[in-house]
Amino acid sequence: MRTIALLLLAAALSAHAAPPELPPVTVEGESTASREQQTVADLLRVLDVFERERATLAPQAELRIRVLPRRDLADVPALELRHGSAREPIAIDALGRFAIPPAWRALPPDAIVRSHLLSGRLAWAVDVRTPGLPDDTRRLGDLRLECRADLYGGALMRGIKPPAFYAARAVTDICMSSLVAYGFFADRPMFAAQIREGARRAELPYRWMHGSEMGQSSLMFALLDWPFALRDRFVVLPPDKWKSWSNDARVELEAMTP
Repeated sequence: MRTIALLLLAAALSAHAAPPELPPVTVEGESTASREQQTVADLLRVLDVFERERATLAPQAELRIRVLPRRDLADVPALELRHGSAREPIAIDALGRFAIPPAWRALPPDAIVRSHLLSGRLAWAVDVRTPGLPDDTRRLGDLRLECRADLYGGALMRGIKPPAFYAARAVTDICMSSLVAYGFFADRPMFAAQIREGARRAELPYRWMHGSEMGQSSLMFALLDWPFALRDRFVVLPPDKWKSWSNDARVELEAMTP
C-alpha cells in the first residue's frame, strides 16, 4: 500500500510540473483585409495632366500627391511602393505629401502605392503649389490645376460622379463650371477665406467652408472625404463665381488658431 501511495503522489506531482519549453514558431503572412491604395497608373495620369497644362495655369508650381487621415487624425499614413515582390518605403513630408518620380513610368502594370491603414482611412488628393507663397495662402491657378489633374487625371479624391458628370466632362471644362463644387484641404483648420488680386478683394461666403453648402448630414457623406476628420479644413471655391479672377489671384485662409 505504501508503494502504491508513493506512485500516486509521484504521478500527481508530475501532472503539475512545468511543461517542457518549445522552440518559438514564426508565422509569416499578410492580412487579406482591404488597404488604402492607389495604382501607379492613376498617379501617372495625374502627372500627365499636370505636365500638359502647367504652362497655362501654374508655370512655377510643383506637383505632389497628398494623403490625409480621413476618419481619425491619429492615423499615421505610412506608404510603400509595391510591384511584384518588391516593397519600397515612400518618404512623405510634414503635410503628408510625396512626389511622383519619373522612374515610375517604367514600373510594371501591377505597381501600387499602398498604406498599412484599412480602406476608408485615408483621403488622397492632388497638391499643386507655387513655391514662395506665405503660409495659409494658395494661388488660384494652382488650385485650378489641382482640379483638372484630379478630375481629368487619376480621380484620387472621393466624389459622387453620376453619368451626367462624365458626359459634361467630355464637352466642357467642369473645373470652371457650376456643375462641380471642387474643394481642397487646407493645411490646418480654417475659420474663413478670401480671394485677393491687387486691390480687388472678396470674402468667401461661409457656406463654402466646412462643407456647409452640402448640408449637415447626408446618406451620401460616406462616399466623400471631407465630412469626417477633415471637415474643418475643407474649402470649396465655386469655380463659376471666380471666372473673372486671374490664375495669379491669391486665396488667403484664416486659421482657427494662430
